[in-house]
Amino acid sequence: MAYPENPKNIIIKNKYYPDGLREIDSWDYYHRYRRSRILEQTQGRDLMLLVMVDINKPVILRKGKTTQFIRLNNSNYDDVMHGRVITVYSTMKRNEDIAIIDIDSDDFKKGLLAALRTYEFVMDKVPIIRGAQIRYTGKTGFHIYCNLVRKINVDSIRLLFRKFLLESNLSNVYTVSHKRTVGIPNLDLSPNKYKGAYITLHSLSVWGLKCMEVDHGDLLSFNPYKAKILLSKIK
Repeated sequence: MAYPENPKNIIIKNKYYPDGLREIDSWDYYHRYRRSRILEQTQGRDLMLLVMVDINKPVILRKGKTTQFIRLNNSNYDDVMHGRVITVYSTMKRNEDIAIIDIDSDDFKKGLLAALRTYEFVMDKVPIIRGAQIRYTGKTGFHIYCNLVRKINVDSIRLLFRKFLLESNLSNVYTVSHKRTVGIPNLDLSPNKYKGAYITLHSLSVWGLKCMEVDHGDLLSFNPYKAKILLSKIK
């Protein structure tokens, strides 16, 4: 990766990084985990990148310099992943063997509980999955990332999961909609469509926190500070 021209420039400032997260911090993180995390998760997928043009001011990139899409590989990684790239979003294909339930809540503790209950439901009651993981998205929500037994048209995946959720007891407590109702966690299925985007595992969020797996047994004690990255020692 090309070393940042302005490594000390702050791109994110919030309660998790009160002194600021700099270009060098993002660059160093993505450089360190290039092969073991980022390329492994993005192989063969069209991507969207979130780039900070100023402090806490992101823009989305959907196209490459010479292509109508963005993909990462060993050859172009250094050119694409510069110091102001903060988030890597993966997108869905037409047929998938994954499904994502996006737990969207304006109350972090309610979101934790909704993620726990939804994970337990899919593991116990959804016949088309072979496993699932709980992922903290780096902001206020979680993803239940489901591995399916076979590839299915992504629109059919969305309809099947909507049916499963609406017929479950979860629908008595949470909404299953394309948008959130104030005070009620929403089980959002909108990522499950062609080109639907979701934050890539190990990517940083717009807050500079890692998207990371959280063990089922550790979920209720989880707090976002555990998703902070180590800052570069360059002063």
